[in-house]
Amino acid sequence: FLGLTIAVLLLLAFVERPSSLSISSDPRFRSPAWQPPCGFTESFEMLCLLIFCLDLAVKSYLIGWEEFRKNKWLIAYTAVIVFSIIDWVLSVSMVCDERLRVRRLLRPFFLLQNSSLMKKTLKCIKRTLPEIASVILLLALHLCLFTMIGMLLFAKSEDPKRNGEWELHFKDFSSSLTSLLVLLTTANNPDVMIPAYSLNRGYSIFFVSFSVIGTYCLMNLLTAIIYNQFRGYLLKQCFEACFKSCDI
Repeated sequence: FLGLTIAVLLLLAFVERPSSLSISSDPRFRSPAWQPPCGFTESFEMLCLLIFCLDLAVKSYLIGWEEFRKNKWLIAYTAVIVFSIIDWVLSVSMVCDERLRVRRLLRPFFLLQNSSLMKKTLKCIKRTLPEIASVILLLALHLCLFTMIGMLLFAKSEDPKRNGEWELHFKDFSSSLTSLLVLLTTANNPDVMIPAYSLNRGYSIFFVSFSVIGTYCLMNLLTAIIYNQFRGYLLKQCFEACFKSCDI
């Protein structure tokens, strides 16, 4: 029943204001989306929040006040519920005409809090972050270094015919960094180097070197570290579960 409540709360985003529920995704062809009257989706949302309050009250009663104060998840659960109710009251008092609903950002927490598997995954990610921090730093340095080299290599020329690469991908630092970040995922490969390659094939060395070091070395190293950490943590959890079931 609690899972159904969470599903209803998350699905409200499709119908509540501003509604994105339409047949066509193209704004040129779709008709105006149905806008529910104020209080329609809010009533369902408050019902879900009341169910969460009841769930919190039952859990706190069963484990006791001392254990409740030690449980960080339940404390966060309480804070999110209280904040959501306050934001709901403000929304209704403004006749649903507020510009930002902060409680929408907090809705995935209810799914996270009520799933032991997602809690374990989050705990594993927390343990993995220190291990992958060095590789992420190397990846960031790799991106910044090649961004600066690219801006120098494809600087603006007096000849407009030679400015294709500069205009499309290396006009400033942000566009250069974005182009290389997308290239790291190979999404814009080889489109990103076509203007430069059409002028001189030697420019391909820059893009090939970036892809070899970043995509095929650092990204694979990052994937291997994440897999190794997750695998080790999963095995540890399995052993602990077996020991508990066997009362060892």
